Amino acid sequence: MKSLVESSRHKRYLRILPILFFLYIVNFLDRVNISYAIDAHMFQYLGVPTRQVGIIASLASSLFFIGYFIPQIFSNLGINRYGVRKIFLAAFTVWGIITILTGFVSSVSQVYVLRFLLGIAEGPFFAGVMFYLSLWFLKPERATANSFFTAAIPVSGIFGGLIAGAIFATYGDYPGWRYLFIYEGILAIIGGILAYFILTDFPKDAKWLSNEEKIAIQNAFKEEETEKVNVKWTKALTNRDVIILAIVYFLGVTSLYGYSIWLPSIISSFGKVNATVASFLSVIPYVIASISLIFIAHLADRTQRHRSITSIVFIIAGVGLGLSALTQNIFVLSFIFFAIAAIGIYSFIATFWAVPQKFLHGDAAAAAIGLINAVGNLGGIVGPIVVGFLKSFTGSFIDGVYMMALFSFLAGLVILLIRRS
Repeated sequence: MKSLVESSRHKRYLRILPILFFLYIVNFLDRVNISYAIDAHMFQYLGVPTRQVGIIASLASSLFFIGYFIPQIFSNLGINRYGVRKIFLAAFTVWGIITILTGFVSSVSQVYVLRFLLGIAEGPFFAGVMFYLSLWFLKPERATANSFFTAAIPVSGIFGGLIAGAIFATYGDYPGWRYLFIYEGILAIIGGILAYFILTDFPKDAKWLSNEEKIAIQNAFKEEETEKVNVKWTKALTNRDVIILAIVYFLGVTSLYGYSIWLPSIISSFGKVNATVASFLSVIPYVIASISLIFIAHLADRTQRHRSITSIVFIIAGVGLGLSALTQNIFVLSFIFFAIAAIGIYSFIATFWAVPQKFLHGDAAAAAIGLINAVGNLGGIVGPIVVGFLKSFTGSFIDGVYMMALFSFLAGLVILLIRRS
């Protein structure tokens, strides 16, 4: 006979993960829609010379992550005390308005300001969800739960490519890129309202669980907490493994956003195709990643080897990127390797986050997850800038792709230094 915890698992999956999946699609669309706008010559329409677009666009993309760094730790502490519903409602509403305003910009400086503000507004979401999932799912469930949530990244790439391609096919590059921001900003506001009415802050508040199930879940979490580090949240921030995890996440995110922000442009450059075709082709790597990450996370949960599996997927990303750059003169072969790299670039997230969720809890987990996510997402500054700068300096994306491969290889090696696996 199944235990009450096991019998409640499907209830928790069905009640929590679908709405978080949808919210992350909305979140990631608003984060990377600028990649499609860049390929549709957004900055040229704002008066930027073509030879300067790489650097200007990289800076605009990177300013997001400077703002993103600011609220991480304290927004997570707020979620631990007050729940996610109110915080997510406010965050989604504000960033939806900011995204809509981006559709009306008339200068590069306005883009800079709005991207910085968008980072602040989106800051509470991802780290908040990673902590939120640790309140609802036990150790044998976490990587799988994480994977159903983080599968939204490649799926958002599928929708993002299809939406951008359809908008550009309908309106052209201009004013298509403006409508892209406006429509996706409206979607964010709708997402915030749905989050408020569908999510449940804590298991004890869940009317859709029986009292027996609530008690069983609470007891299971208490038993699991005996295996975790019990420290103040301020001390958790200096924990050796937390610092290493922040470094690993930084390296992984550097590759992820170098890849995501420049994906349509790299395809256009390697394949000599226009923005509409590149947008549709960019769907393929995301399809491959969305399928693979579910299986990889399930394997990690079954074997409880989250650290070593995370290392392996980083190596897959590095190999795929390196071979893609090496074969760029043969577009079909290069594109296949580029798509294979997406397996590692996106699959690492679910297995990676299961590691800190294993050994910290309460305020310590909230603060540590916030710190790892904040420091790690500074890679969102480095990745786009490195790729964009090398493109401007060399006139090619090849060196940028090699750099993304290097960051992935380093991440795969550094994570093996973690003591708590």
